[in-house]
Amino acid sequence: MTEIEHFFTPVSGYAYLGHDALLRLAGEYGAHVRQRPVDIARVFVEGGSTPPAKQSDARRAYRATDIARWAEARGLPVNAKPRFWPTDGAPAARVIIAADRMNGPVDRLARATLAACWARDLDIATEDTLSMLVRECGLDPRLVLQVAAEPETQTIFEANTQAAIDAGVFGSPTYLVEGEIFFGQDRLDFVRRALERAS
Repeated sequence: MTEIEHFFTPVSGYAYLGHDALLRLAGEYGAHVRQRPVDIARVFVEGGSTPPAKQSDARRAYRATDIARWAEARGLPVNAKPRFWPTDGAPAARVIIAADRMNGPVDRLARATLAACWARDLDIATEDTLSMLVRECGLDPRLVLQVAAEPETQTIFEANTQAAIDAGVFGSPTYLVEGEIFFGQDRLDFVRRALERAS
């Protein structure tokens, strides 16, 4: 089975826009999506990228317009200027990793955190929000948050981040297929081609 490594931060608008399409694409080819949330601040530094919140006014304005366009094209609800953005993505990342460690619905929870930020105007850095999202995904918030706080979860978070840096990732979302990286949800057609070659 071909694996798609999905390097992303739960606060990424473009990761939100691409998540459902990524899962549909993987389903078409019988591929497995490995959710690998990362410390995007480290990825930006190592990759020489400017964080979106620190870009020029013109670039930030265009980004909001672009996100709104893509959301309309993909039929997704969105607030292109969310109330709680930027926010710390690490707590949500650790919750996603915890769900994965528990063999929980990691794809669903990854999507839930992305949508919470970009469609529901919720602060995914808070324990209350994360508990609610975990519960909505059918998991016990107390247990998931306990696993999220374990050192092993942080170790995996750091390993995901280092793997992204080593692969040449510089932003979110980035998809890795058979050693080849594809940056941005607008590159999913190229991911499709990679899956065709691998099948």
